[in-house]
Amino acid sequence: MRRHDDQIEVTCDRDGAPSRFRWRGALWRVLAVENHWNETGSWWTGPAVRAARGEDVEGSDLEVELVGGDLLDELVVWRVEAANGLPGSRGIYELAHAPARAAWQLKGVLD
Repeated sequence: MRRHDDQIEVTCDRDGAPSRFRWRGALWRVLAVENHWNETGSWWTGPAVRAARGEDVEGSDLEVELVGGDLLDELVVWRVEAANGLPGSRGIYELAHAPARAAWQLKGVLD
């Protein structure tokens, strides 16, 4: 799998599953949803955990985390089959949604 960290625009169906997405200027149509799962943020490296261990943490970082940062950061990852209409474009893509930030990113493309 090739890893990416590209911001994308996603349109979802009524059930909340992605139905199409825009990546690198092209519109991709989701042909099938293979799977989806939740991933938690790396809370063990965040400022609140470091402060609890007695490490020196800047106050602003800790405040951001306590009101919705790393400890609550969760991704919903969708593995989908998609194509953009060009020959050879069909593939498997991992789209990640961060509900707390209302943001989507392309996490990876299966070769």
